[in-house]
Amino acid sequence: MRSSGWRWTRSLALMATIALLVTACGSGGGDDDQSSSSGPVELTLEDHQKPRVDLLRKLLPQFELAMKAQGKQITVKLIEGPAEDGAFKSKLTLDYNSGNAPDVTSIGAADASSFAASGYLLDLTDRLNQWPDWQRFYQRLRDEAVQPDGRVYYVPREATIMQLWYRQDILKDNGISTEQPRSWQELLERARQAKQAVGTPTILFPAGKQWGGGTFGEGFIHLMLGTGSPLYDTNQKKWVVRSPGLTSTLKFYETLTNEGLLPVQPLLNPEPWVQPKYKDFPAGKLLIETCGTWCWSFDYGPNGTAPIKDITNKVATWNFPTETGSGEPFAYGATGWAWSITQKSKHPDEAFELVKWLASGEFMAQNAVTIGAAAPRDDLGDVKPYSDQPQLLEAEKQLAGARSFPPPEGTDKMQQVIADATEAVISKKATGDEAAAMVVDQAKQLLGPDKILEQ
Repeated sequence: MRSSGWRWTRSLALMATIALLVTACGSGGGDDDQSSSSGPVELTLEDHQKPRVDLLRKLLPQFELAMKAQGKQITVKLIEGPAEDGAFKSKLTLDYNSGNAPDVTSIGAADASSFAASGYLLDLTDRLNQWPDWQRFYQRLRDEAVQPDGRVYYVPREATIMQLWYRQDILKDNGISTEQPRSWQELLERARQAKQAVGTPTILFPAGKQWGGGTFGEGFIHLMLGTGSPLYDTNQKKWVVRSPGLTSTLKFYETLTNEGLLPVQPLLNPEPWVQPKYKDFPAGKLLIETCGTWCWSFDYGPNGTAPIKDITNKVATWNFPTETGSGEPFAYGATGWAWSITQKSKHPDEAFELVKWLASGEFMAQNAVTIGAAAPRDDLGDVKPYSDQPQLLEAEKQLAGARSFPPPEGTDKMQQVIADATEAVISKKATGDEAAAMVVDQAKQLLGPDKILEQ
């Protein structure tokens, strides 16, 4: 199972299709269509991926019993959507557009802006402001949930923490420092020493077109955020497509390529993650990669795609270093998936009761462990089984100092631009400087000259 915790889809074609659908159509519907009932109510809840669906199937009867104890007759019909993230988002988009969306569903936080702007999602702002538990969610996540219209349309389901994962066992065996690298040069030196020790490319930042949106979200953005240059101007609502930091990031990919530190050939193949992540990292050939909390379960856990035995003694994490080492190393921290209610729900009050329960401590603690996520609220440290997961608890501590990139309008197009630029670099068709010029030209075409800035 691929990294379900991550908020970026790999399929650019699918993202483009979704964007067109969202732009062209709206689900409509307003408060006049909504009502709550004092009689029996059946809600529909849609989710995807077997571990998530199995957990809901197991625990939803507890919600129904809790409502019954309050004198409310609410049942929940669980709908299982396509397992793959992109296909699930595509189905939701079509369901929203046709007016057949479930009452409650899990959406990627990255999709909230487009879904909300199209009128698909119920405005939860007033309800959340009256819910005491809302204040238990981390401030940074609550702030990022606020959409351009100043309203909130989702409740975080989990927090995604991304860091550099490394094979501490092999680095230590070869006398290579496992101290936190503070600059790109320190990170490069570790990768060079590692390559000399094992004889293979040893560091992975996703790159190229085959990785799709993951090139942007699982690789590029972690470097870009460490440069000090902005990628998006929130005041002018424009993309900054030429800057010293963007050029430096592309030149970093150039260095990785020219020195044989990056596993280039797999990155040019379909499903580029299979060889480096699921074969080379477990085998101790690739020693440093970007990964998120979900990797403890979905990727390398006992039931993961490529289990690593005794993983906690073999694998450890670093935060991302900054370009020059002048700033503190940082984790990437943001909402991954979130709970939302369709604007056309006939039972918005009951649906919100369900969302509150899904975002409660007990369910969230089990959800976090099931999918390998950090808690998005600050009061689960003593709630089992989450309290028994030291890796997740440690990742949650990173939220306070984490950096993130809330995806603005046009993110799908910028994903394509960065995928093309990095592919040109790793295939040695362009230098970092030449690729930076390509970014300007392609962004101008895809985003429009009125949506970009140069620094």
